[in-house]
Amino acid sequence: MSEENDLMDSLLREHAKSQGVDEKFLSELEAKLDAEDDVNVIPISGSARKASVSKSKTIRGLGVGIAACAALCVGGSMLWKKNNLSSETIAINSEAADMQIERANEEVQNYISPAPASIPLEAEAPPQDGVAIRSIDHFSGDSKGGGIEDSLPRSESKMKYAPKKAYSGKGRDVLNDVYQEKRGPISGRAGSDNESAAGLSVPESITKANELPRLNKHLELDEDRSIVDSNSEKYGKLIENDFTAPIDKESKRSTFSIDVDTASYANVRRMITSGSHVPVDSVRIEEMINYFDYQYKRPAQNGKHPFAVHVDAAECPWNENNKLVRIALQGKEVIRAERPASNVVFLLDVSGSMNRANKLPLLKESLKYLLEEMNEKDTISIVVYAGASGLVLPATKVDDVGRSKILKSMEKLGAGGSTAGGAGIKLAYKLAKENLIIGGVNRVILATDGDFNVGVTDPEMLKKIVKKEAMSGVDISVLGFGTGNLNDKMLELITNNGNGNYSYIDTIKEGRKVLLEDMMGTLVTIAKDVKIQVEFNPEKVKEYRLIGYSNRVLPNAAFLDKTADAGEVGAGHRVTAFYEIVSGRAADKSKMDDLRYAKKKKPEEEADVESEYADELLNVKLAYKRPEQKMHDESTYLFVPLKDEVMAWEQADEDFKFGSSVALFGMILRESDHKGDGDLNLALKLAESGKGADGKGLRSEFINLIKKLKDEKDE
Repeated sequence: MSEENDLMDSLLREHAKSQGVDEKFLSELEAKLDAEDDVNVIPISGSARKASVSKSKTIRGLGVGIAACAALCVGGSMLWKKNNLSSETIAINSEAADMQIERANEEVQNYISPAPASIPLEAEAPPQDGVAIRSIDHFSGDSKGGGIEDSLPRSESKMKYAPKKAYSGKGRDVLNDVYQEKRGPISGRAGSDNESAAGLSVPESITKANELPRLNKHLELDEDRSIVDSNSEKYGKLIENDFTAPIDKESKRSTFSIDVDTASYANVRRMITSGSHVPVDSVRIEEMINYFDYQYKRPAQNGKHPFAVHVDAAECPWNENNKLVRIALQGKEVIRAERPASNVVFLLDVSGSMNRANKLPLLKESLKYLLEEMNEKDTISIVVYAGASGLVLPATKVDDVGRSKILKSMEKLGAGGSTAGGAGIKLAYKLAKENLIIGGVNRVILATDGDFNVGVTDPEMLKKIVKKEAMSGVDISVLGFGTGNLNDKMLELITNNGNGNYSYIDTIKEGRKVLLEDMMGTLVTIAKDVKIQVEFNPEKVKEYRLIGYSNRVLPNAAFLDKTADAGEVGAGHRVTAFYEIVSGRAADKSKMDDLRYAKKKKPEEEADVESEYADELLNVKLAYKRPEQKMHDESTYLFVPLKDEVMAWEQADEDFKFGSSVALFGMILRESDHKGDGDLNLALKLAESGKGADGKGLRSEFINLIKKLKDEKDE
């Protein structure tokens, strides 16, 4: 424990000294505050968050974050040294704490040249050289001013502005950011639309001492210089699909819902690039495969089905005795001029956990790309949520005037407060239904790190909300942001049940890809409830295994169940799935009866049936509904059989090779027992052989990821 204390103290001291606060001053300040014993915890008060600009040449640009850091050096150290009292609750004595922090501020201000603490909000938009800063008590999770001031009457807004230097990672205390990542649910009273989030009640106790964050080997400094615990991110448990022998009516079939999400790959890329540990449950192989473009043959523009289906097989590169089957869907394209009108509601998380450069600022910049895709026939609304939810912008047409209003509304947003995500979702759906476009696109776009901690926080309740609202004709897309407290599990749950898709944005380049290049597929759904069922010929298939799609597997009965929910395909979307097959004859067929490859009971029928399908390896069946169909409407069905004609690996096309490389890379990251002879060298070889033209550079980027991981393991 002493090593952890020393490390935290060292981090805080070095952070303050790098900005000009000397050791002697910090020691004197620590001694003074150590003498104060009337409170157990020092909350970060509003005054500690005020911005200041030093006139001193030696500490030019110190700002609010460093003042808070200097004050928190001692407070954080005291808090850390007391956290071994695991059986006691740390109580807040608000009045005494405020007095103590004010004394700390006075000491800091006496040390530096005083400057105006803040500039009151009077203009319609923030100053060009500033960003929004709110007064937030991170220890309690409460907000002085909340997260929705820009939607409030001017007299009620408590937002302040400070120079950008005060907002940067160098201007924030480290301890506060650690606690912000780890704090638990905070109860509070949600205010009305005209109340600021300052109306939320402050709990009498905030946490137990043994629940405070501790430095460990998983902690690292992120690009914002805040400490990030890679273990505090939340991922749903994935159980890898095992090999199955097609020995009876049930095991002869494999059924799953398609998936066009791409979040897992972008998130894994972020972790590998930063040198972070990659949790195995963060690796969803299907999302990694489907992140990339593939040149599949498109369906006929006026064809019967809205997508084309391709099925082929080649030798398995990581197990030469097995076969690798690829199932590929290519959705039809929609001409931009023919895109239906869109009613889009931005649901933006402006809580305190979004107050980082790779969260709210990146979100605002990324959303600008979506405006390039939209025009005067479309409308955009903006709802925000923090301690409470609020309407920032009613439905506004995206013409020249409306575009300017939308941009100004987004620019004014700043982060602060706890996270009432459930209330925000309800308000966003309400607004979307009020502006529903019959025959058009009606979609909520939720942008968040998923750190819901007040209001409706139960995953099952959120699941019911989005599932119910999806039936009203309003779909949802989720954009995940940030590191440290990313609730990937929650965000995936929302999209899987709300007719949506889930993307993760870690860079402005990814923001452009998701919100401009891929947005047509997000906005325009061409088929919904798309299910795939594969029936295997037990005379040819000894065992089979679906690679990925672990949380998309469906019971076989769901394929013909018209009410069973499944995934959506958007305009131009591609979906790829791989099965690994062990050749041979299944061990037991005694329980099979009326399936395609089953022997009929009458001996005279047996020979004809066997000869008709004897050369097939498997049969791929698909079920889907048109976008306008209702839950109880019948699905459309089609099937594509595959002959037992397997290509040599050298004959496989570039897309097949590259896709198999991504699949193998995912298995390596997941430490799969089924990767056979596969390793990073083979994954690299496959990726390089399948790189192709690579116009967008995404395959080259993937190759570099493999090389980086390979170099790290070779060291």
